[in-house]
Amino acid sequence: MFRNIQTRDIPLHYQQPTVAKPDWTLEEFRENVDYIPQKHVRIWYNNEKGSYDLHYHDAIEIILCVENQTIIKTTDKTYILNVGDILFIPSQELHELIFEDWGIRFIFLLDTKFLTYYDDFKLLDLIFIKPRLFTSDTEIYHEIYNNLMQMVDIYFENLPFWELDIHAKFMMLISQIGKYYQNCKLSDDKIPKKQKYNNMQTILNYIDSNYTSDISLEETASKLGFSKFYFAHLFKKHTNITFYNYLIHKRIQKAQSLLKYDDSITDIAMQSGFNNLTTFCRAFKKITNYTPSEYRNKFYNHNI
Repeated sequence: MFRNIQTRDIPLHYQQPTVAKPDWTLEEFRENVDYIPQKHVRIWYNNEKGSYDLHYHDAIEIILCVENQTIIKTTDKTYILNVGDILFIPSQELHELIFEDWGIRFIFLLDTKFLTYYDDFKLLDLIFIKPRLFTSDTEIYHEIYNNLMQMVDIYFENLPFWELDIHAKFMMLISQIGKYYQNCKLSDDKIPKKQKYNNMQTILNYIDSNYTSDISLEETASKLGFSKFYFAHLFKKHTNITFYNYLIHKRIQKAQSLLKYDDSITDIAMQSGFNNLTTFCRAFKKITNYTPSEYRNKFYNHNI
């Protein structure tokens, strides 16, 4: 996972609040995040030079650039973070970290499984469907920055109940981000925001329960009591993608998780909601830059 990593001494007040040093390991390309023992959070003061190879993890990762540049490569985009920039990397997103020169950045790793219990998380999933960069000209940048730095202070002070305090700050942070994008998307027509919010909750719950079935825009709109045109308009306005593109994204996520098993590519396509192998392979390649077979061979070391 490491490539030519060089390290420097870490300031005393930013050293990990446990005796054991982090021990990141990879199983194929999946990183097993070394959280604080019995906890679900790791905040890392990183002042290294070098790079971390392509990997993914179940945790959400947030990188706050403090000094010099930080480069993050995903399968379809390269992000160059300047001082103050903040990048959210969603769970399961393949990425590579590159520190071309000495610099400083805070790296947050948080287990967010507990968020799946909340319906609101489906709306947040739309916001963080891909990495999202926040720079100083983002309207809510200072709220995000201040919240993250408060999380840093709590973590390294290591006082009783620190993990609960960090999760409280994190939930406030993502709630602020969710409300910001809700207001941006849903503020310019006559339908009340609360009604549109409830409409989106209903839509996303339905898709989440049925995306592996043969559902269509027309059928979904009809079942949920919307006209086809209002449904398409609401979905695109709220998510910045079309209903079909979101449906494909959910199905490809499902297929990625299934490729670790020995089922045939055809069976995985069907289990993921595709009824045509050619369509599945084309969509998979478009989203991941790999064919299903290439993805399986590269990330799960299977021979097909």
